[in-house]
Amino acid sequence: MDTPQDFRFLIESIAQRHNPYYENEYLVIQTYPREIQLRVETRRFDYAQAKKWCELENFAHDYTSFALKIFHQGKLYSVNSDGTPGEISRQQDWKIDPRYLNAHYDQNSEAEIIVCNCSYPYFLCFLDPEDSERQPVTCLVDDFGGIINNCPNCGIQIVDDIEIEDEPLYFEEEQEYIPEACQGCSNYHGSVYNGNLLVCAIHPYGWNNQSCPDFTR
Repeated sequence: MDTPQDFRFLIESIAQRHNPYYENEYLVIQTYPREIQLRVETRRFDYAQAKKWCELENFAHDYTSFALKIFHQGKLYSVNSDGTPGEISRQQDWKIDPRYLNAHYDQNSEAEIIVCNCSYPYFLCFLDPEDSERQPVTCLVDDFGGIINNCPNCGIQIVDDIEIEDEPLYFEEEQEYIPEACQGCSNYHGSVYNGNLLVCAIHPYGWNNQSCPDFTR
């Protein structure tokens, strides 16, 4: 016998949250601000429809940005102009172990999940009651409990946002981390504030394709 709970999954927006992603499915995801878990605005198998939806979402929001990705071989990829998979995306659908999620939302816990600028989540906690500084550790379902000093996804050094306060940090080899679309652009800023890379004032988290419409020499 069908229940009201069963009929909830007839609503597309609800069903999309529970169904797995399928090969060559286009996902419009939120790229700014980045959240602990991947936020997918819509899913389509039609490239033109997905691209149009992404453009409308970006047009309608002033403080939130979206990008079009394609699900290919279990990962998210950028999308070429012909709708085929491009480069692998730094932003992925990270699966966080429930134990770390519970600790993050526990108001009595001093531990929390931090999202790297590239979207990778890690867990910041005191490993020993006598520790004076929190240590970043991995918290994914398939990789948890490992002490890290650099992000496993992008390689950037992880710094506790409590320590850096308002002082900007710079990459030792900054050129290596400049997105392809930003190389040579006079708008590029490239400094880190409170653990977040500010790419430029126009696109704080950068442009997801190789050709940025605001590129200026």
